[in-house]
Amino acid sequence: MPSRDDIVDGERLDRIQVRIKEAHKPSNTSLSWRLTVEDQLENEFEVKIWDTHDIDIWWREGWWYVLEQGRGTRWDSGAIVLHSTTDFEVSRPDNTVNLLAIGDTHIGHENRPDSTGEPYRTARQFLSAVGYAVRYDVAAIVHAGDLFDDAPTEEDLLIAETAFTILAQHGIPLYFISGNHGVQLALDFYDELKDAEIYHLGAEGVSIAQTIELFGIDHGSPETVLSQAADITSSAGIDQQLLVVHNEIDPPRKDSGIPACRLIESSGVAFDCILAGHLHSPEAAIWSDTTIQHLGSTAAISAIGNAQYDSAWLVRVTPNDINLQRLEIG
Repeated sequence: MPSRDDIVDGERLDRIQVRIKEAHKPSNTSLSWRLTVEDQLENEFEVKIWDTHDIDIWWREGWWYVLEQGRGTRWDSGAIVLHSTTDFEVSRPDNTVNLLAIGDTHIGHENRPDSTGEPYRTARQFLSAVGYAVRYDVAAIVHAGDLFDDAPTEEDLLIAETAFTILAQHGIPLYFISGNHGVQLALDFYDELKDAEIYHLGAEGVSIAQTIELFGIDHGSPETVLSQAADITSSAGIDQQLLVVHNEIDPPRKDSGIPACRLIESSGVAFDCILAGHLHSPEAAIWSDTTIQHLGSTAAISAIGNAQYDSAWLVRVTPNDINLQRLEIG
């Protein structure tokens, strides 16, 4: 792979892999993005993305990208800049998968009989989460249960349908498990969707780009969850394994969660990451080498006073690790 030293003044560079150190979106200028990047040898330089080239990328600091057909500039000061061109292309590095993970969207929560009437905007928050999935061009959305609350309105359902229409238009599938609210409603809703790709995660792993394997266990008693975990079998040759559940996990829930050690022991799979629904504010822990992340809710429905609201998670998977970054949506 070429490095910064291969950038020639006034000439195009076929291809270079860079990590974003700083991403700045200027206002009132023809410059769409100004990026400070480094190559694989940690050589730093600047990349300028121009509005006229219509590069629809929302850059994430810390992420790696492959840039093709940029034009170089070398200044007497020693500064090196790579500019976008009409043929400029951006892609993920090989064996890199981006996911958006959400849970506990609880569409219709504000319609509960005992609701305070607060404008949680649960349906529109789900729609916003889908917008972030499109913005970051993820390979899939992973939903950790409770898509719906128990009594969404017709308007709520229409907004949810709009969200899935957008996913279908952009070819983004959704992988889900069932939670403990609106379960049959969600299953019926999924069945009626015509164009969206919807998959129910279970004990049989689903591979994405031969980089990550996804498993899921629906909400249930600890005994049921551990029993279902015993049915999980992983595939050879896939570097990262991720489990999605809708129960409290210990850690971080020491007094009420299913012990992570028993979950992993029952499955026989040393999961690299466990994503959990059921809690409406994020909590995280590490057990052995497994990252455990309770995702929280996409809307402000937690009863905890200091809760983090409006959560979605960008999950970047490489053969070497799984990196999670929280987004505050809305």
